[in-house]
Amino acid sequence: MNELDKLRTTLANERTLLAYIRTALALLIFGMAAIKFFPETALIVILGWLFMASGVFVLVWGIGHFRRVTALIRKE
Repeated sequence: MNELDKLRTTLANERTLLAYIRTALALLIFGMAAIKFFPETALIVILGWLFMASGVFVLVWGIGHFRRVTALIRKE
């Protein structure tokens, strides 16, 4: 893999990380909004917490994926 290919792959990996972050933030914000605007409905509050937990999971998963792919790019 030449330097231009490595650069292109690195930039694509960074865009993928940004997509993971954007998705995680959307899940977190949706969960917080559900809890804030519907605190009297137990089901919606539970779903809000589940969305927030899934947002954290997506963020951790995205960072892990980014680090694994970055290590593979540097190895080549």
